[in-house]
Amino acid sequence: MLLHIKIMTALPSRDLIRKQGKIPVIPRRKGAICPGVSDRERYKTRHTVERFFAHIKEHKRLIARIDKLDATFFSFFALACLNVFKVLC
Repeated sequence: MLLHIKIMTALPSRDLIRKQGKIPVIPRRKGAICPGVSDRERYKTRHTVERFFAHIKEHKRLIARIDKLDATFFSFFALACLNVFKVLC
């Protein structure tokens, strides 16, 4: 399953995704002539993943990759994930 941004709603991008053997999870616009098939479960999964990364991006230290060692970077990533899932305050 390939997750694409909503801007890529044009038919050529959907065809390209299908040629690669993947399933496009791109919602159609409200006023589209051809509404297409919507898979609500896949879209819910896509939305959850997008929200997770939006919350992770709130931590400047992860975005800038300030840590020199991989161990400290992944440790902070783990702490940020715990914060996103409301395990830590």
